[in-house]
Amino acid sequence: MTDNLETSLTAELAAAARHAPRPAHDLLARVEEEHRRRRRNGVAGLAAAASVVLLTAGAPLVIDAARGTPVATPPPTAAATERPAQQADPVFPPIEKVWPGAVHVAPALLPNGRPFRPEAFLDDRTVLVRTEKGGHADKMDGLWAYDVKARTARLLVQVTPPPKTVVTASSVLADRDRLYWWTVRKQGSKRIVDIWTAPRKGGAQSRLTTFEGVPGYGGIDLEIVGDKAVWTLWGKGGVYELPLSGGKPRLLPGTSGYTLIGWPWAATPRYDPQQYDPDQRDLRQRVDELVVFGDLLNIETGKRSTAAVKPFATCGISWCVKGDTLEGREGGTRDLPGNPVPDPLALDRFLTLSQQDKDGKSRGQVLYDATTRRAGDLGLRPSQNASASLDYRSNGLFWYARDGKQVIVNLDAIR
Repeated sequence: MTDNLETSLTAELAAAARHAPRPAHDLLARVEEEHRRRRRNGVAGLAAAASVVLLTAGAPLVIDAARGTPVATPPPTAAATERPAQQADPVFPPIEKVWPGAVHVAPALLPNGRPFRPEAFLDDRTVLVRTEKGGHADKMDGLWAYDVKARTARLLVQVTPPPKTVVTASSVLADRDRLYWWTVRKQGSKRIVDIWTAPRKGGAQSRLTTFEGVPGYGGIDLEIVGDKAVWTLWGKGGVYELPLSGGKPRLLPGTSGYTLIGWPWAATPRYDPQQYDPDQRDLRQRVDELVVFGDLLNIETGKRSTAAVKPFATCGISWCVKGDTLEGREGGTRDLPGNPVPDPLALDRFLTLSQQDKDGKSRGQVLYDATTRRAGDLGLRPSQNASASLDYRSNGLFWYARDGKQVIVNLDAIR
């Protein structure tokens, strides 16, 4: 396989995954079933599974306490060089030893015997988790507060999806007082989005707003910013807002075609695999010409900038991922101690890297902090086809399955 073709294939899979729901920890085992049933995002859902095998990545930055203007860590100015063939990637300590206060190992089941999926940290030891009927990602039926120290769980919300629900939020959000998620349901030929909320301390769910306009089995990327909900439509772009008190959504001026990548930042162009015909001869060339999210917009100030990088690359707020390097939007390059799939960094700071030994064989993965340049080995065994995927929309939480348990990392607690 040529370098260009491999880059193109990797780009296609990673980009499709960016607009798919976050994969469940057992997704690899369910790929064939999901393909047959054409669940969720169709091709994008399968690509998300493939991206778990290829792994994810990103680039560095520090965001202030309000998560407003990013404060970039000055990058090295030396030009990047490709690592010599057959050179082993550096070895890093276990993730538990690198960030002991932020890493928690929990059982795979709640005390009542139900599987669960971590969503967000409510405090240093309490995790918001979800349960799903029949293990179906689009049939969320409960939100719980799970204590990672005492290993106890308390039901917060008995979730009831509306009839004919086809997609459920890939993540649940929490602010000081409330929880938020969304669903997509069928209504004739239309797809209707409902945004839901419930008290953070527990209680009944209520509908915040309803609107139509998502394509096919699409959804939204949702964030809560102060007293407003903001989101982007999968596959269409545009940044919309709605007061938490209710009302009608409105498109924010100047954001048409932009994708929200972390408030107040939106970027374009997105990579939409559906716009490319796999039978076209120019597919690889057209993919190789892309700088995904290369044009950046600060929604609050209206300031725009274009990344000073060459294709193919995928950009976040401060850095772009290009091959096995990070390139600053305004210049500067840093080699990575492993191989990523192009994707923005979680919190514009964290990414996972796959590593190889001197014989070119997989040695597993590490979580890499681009701000401090520290990394921790995830402890996954390549012989078991175990892998982890870090989504840049991760709400400050990273989790993966390991040896029948769940490793839950509080990214916001890493200093």
